[in-house]
Amino acid sequence: MTERVSEFGTSAALPIEEGDITHKTAGDMLREAREAHGLHIEMVAAALKVPPQKLIALEADDIASLPDPVFARALASSVCRALRIDPGPVLAKLPGAQRAALALADRTLKSNIVSGTPRWNGGRSSGLPSRALLTVVGLLLVGAAVLFWLPQSVFDQVGASVSRWTSSRSDGDTGSVAEAPVAAPAPGGSSVVVESAPVSPVAPPTSAAPAAPGAPSAAALPAGSATAAAPAAVAAAPASSQQLVFVAREECWITVTEAGGKQLLRRSLQAGETVALSGTLPLSVVVGRASAVDVQVHGKPYDLKPVTRGGGVARFEVKS
Repeated sequence: MTERVSEFGTSAALPIEEGDITHKTAGDMLREAREAHGLHIEMVAAALKVPPQKLIALEADDIASLPDPVFARALASSVCRALRIDPGPVLAKLPGAQRAALALADRTLKSNIVSGTPRWNGGRSSGLPSRALLTVVGLLLVGAAVLFWLPQSVFDQVGASVSRWTSSRSDGDTGSVAEAPVAAPAPGGSSVVVESAPVSPVAPPTSAAPAAPGAPSAAALPAGSATAAAPAAVAAAPASSQQLVFVAREECWITVTEAGGKQLLRRSLQAGETVALSGTLPLSVVVGRASAVDVQVHGKPYDLKPVTRGGGVARFEVKS
């Protein structure tokens, strides 16, 4: 037996017999090796520069009292070197000894999974996505780029087409409503007045005066003149009390949204059609084919040219 010098002097190495450790714990083997050298536990702790309580916990197999299993294995190895015994049997009894076996099992499991996966491309597995998937992704990216770079006028024209298509389907339902003007809205409410007859210029109201001698009275007017003045009177009455009035010279489409997101109007207007409406301010207005419609705001003409953008679409708000 070879003698070596350790922290505790010169003594013979004491091998641990295989048959002696079958039913022993790591703490039992360390304690027996220390006692075989005739050393007190505090002497070993002083030589290793660790608190005696940690050596006591290690010999008592109280691994939970130590910082972690890695520290326990490192301390046991230091004690084995100090006592000159083989650390292998001691470390095999400590937690963490099965890591190698677990790593081997993990590698085996991964290899089995890989070997059991289906293979493409003539038996060669590949981590790259399929060509069909790449094609779909490429088409999506191209479509997103096209939508991003399209001008706003294209979207406005598409919206106008959709509005005309939807309004053409609902013309039968809205026709009867369009012929019946309604009274002025109550405070805080919203209303829409539609007049389909062509609007004639309305002369400003004048104070009543006695009829001059020889002037024709109202009763003497021709029936045709009274009939022609009726639509103008009907249109002028709601127009004076509504916040917005639209007079379509040609076909156009209009969307009006009041505060809160409620849509008061969203449809196409035919040539000669007049729409007057009021709602909760602010009113957001979008007019398609702005050059084909006259707009009045609070009874005053409103010029759409400064707010008209590409595609002939005008956008403005009525805030007061």
